[in-house]
Amino acid sequence: MARFSNTLMISSDAKDVFQYLAKMENFTIWNYAVQQIKKVNSNEGIIGSKYHLLRGTGLQSFEEIVITEYVPNERLTFEASGNIFSYTMTYELEQQSQGTLLTNKAKIISSGMTGIMIGVMQNNIKKAVNENLHVLKNIFDNGKFVFV
Repeated sequence: MARFSNTLMISSDAKDVFQYLAKMENFTIWNYAVQQIKKVNSNEGIIGSKYHLLRGTGLQSFEEIVITEYVPNERLTFEASGNIFSYTMTYELEQQSQGTLLTNKAKIISSGMTGIMIGVMQNNIKKAVNENLHVLKNIFDNGKFVFV
């Protein structure tokens, strides 16, 4: 198992950042590896919502994502299962005077040779996630976010 986190300040309100993050389809805009993400169930609530994600790069091309925690303007967590590894991704938001402090926490679950490979690649994965978060930051800091 590998764990890491990234933290950055976004000069926008936590409500706007959370709303943008919680709309999973927006991941294709700020995460270079995500080609497509679409909701595959139609339950009434947000927790338990399932999505299928297709990646254009990386170790695995398909993931099923389930929203496991949804605290408006504060925390969004999902679990992703793929054919090579699974992971939990949490986004914690804290409203501050200069904007939103966003902390991303990842826990990657894998075993065997894949576990060894993930361990070796952990810093590269953390760096790639951090780069994606900076794309998200730039979208907000430059006023270019649009709610889909």
